This record gives sequence, C-alpha cells and structure tokens, in this order.
Amino acid sequence: MVLDLQIAPLRTDYSQSIRQLAQKPGRRPVAGRIANSHTLGLAAIQYNQQWQAGVVTASLGQGRYCGAAQTLTVTFGYDERTVYVARELPQGSCIHGEVLAHEMRHVTVDEQLLREYVPVLKRRLEEVVGRARPAQGRSERQVMAAIEQPIKAAMRQLMEEFGRERNARQARIDTPAEYERIGQSCNGEINRYLGRV
Repeated sequence: MVLDLQIAPLRTDYSQSIRQLAQKPGRRPVAGRIANSHTLGLAAIQYNQQWQAGVVTASLGQGRYCGAAQTLTVTFGYDERTVYVARELPQGSCIHGEVLAHEMRHVTVDEQLLREYVPVLKRRLEEVVGRARPAQGRSERQVMAAIEQPIKAAMRQLMEEFGRERNARQARIDTPAEYERIGQSCNGEINRYLGRV
C-alpha cells in the first residue's frame, strides 16, 4: 500500500469583510461569539482523500471472472488551507495579531492531527487489504465492485472518524472563554473597528 500525504501551502487572506467571513461555509469562525457575534477570522481547510486499487482480473470462461487487489494507492490530506482575518482589522494592529494568532492555533491543530492520523489510516487500510480475498463475478466490473466495496467502506469510516476528531479538537480552541479573551484583548481595540461594520 502506498500512502501519499498532501498538505497544501498555507495562504493568508486579509481582503474579506466581516460580513463575507460570516457567510463562508465550514466550521464555526474564531470570533463568532465575541463583539456582538462578528466573525473576525477563520481558518478554512478542505481535506480530501482519493484512492485507487490496482486489481488484476482474469476470465474463468463461461461468463465468469475472478480478480484480486494487487495494490492500493491513497492520497490523503489538505487540498486547500487559508487563514482569513477580516479586512476591517488593520494589518499590524494588536487585534489583527490576536485574531491571526488564534487562527494559527487552528492550523497547528490540523497539522498535528494529520501527522497523528496518517499512521492510523495506513495501518487500518493495510488490514483491509490484508483481509481481502479474491472475488468472482459475471463481469470484470462486478469483480472490481466486490473488491472495492470494503475499501470504500473503510475509507468512509476513516474519514468520518477523522472529521469527528478534528471537530472535537477545534472546539477545544473555540471556547466562550477564548472568545471573551479576544474581545477584551488589546485594551478593547476591537470596538474601534466594529463601529465601522
């Protein structure tokens, strides 16, 4: 089994307004519970997985086929990573730095989780491939489907587990206490900028 780890370069974007950030899909924004629920920043990622099984098939005659998985190649990781800080917060200001630092905590959690999860993913997929038996069917397509079904099921379960763990870890950052801390940081500087929204 081959597992390719994908980590897109981290981008920063300070061009989006508070209103635009509030409309972005994904997990809850950094400052969703401070300063009258304005969205000040967001760490957005898009994780993805792709896989391909190398299957060898042969005709058994009389309209029957058999096949077995020879290889499994999996690509897993982050396709896109962007940290947003609302354009209303001037670059170089104290509050811009606070929001950016908070978002970078999310990035660190994502990177750590990925490093921890890759060996789990590899081990569990190797177990699935190790349990795989040759399949028979009335067509090569039917044989392929029978071989790929347990891999699809395992990948779906692994991605669900990864997503749940990611959400749990990110929620430990986005707490009411953290929102309150950011709202009160920098001697209340945020209030100067939110009056413009």
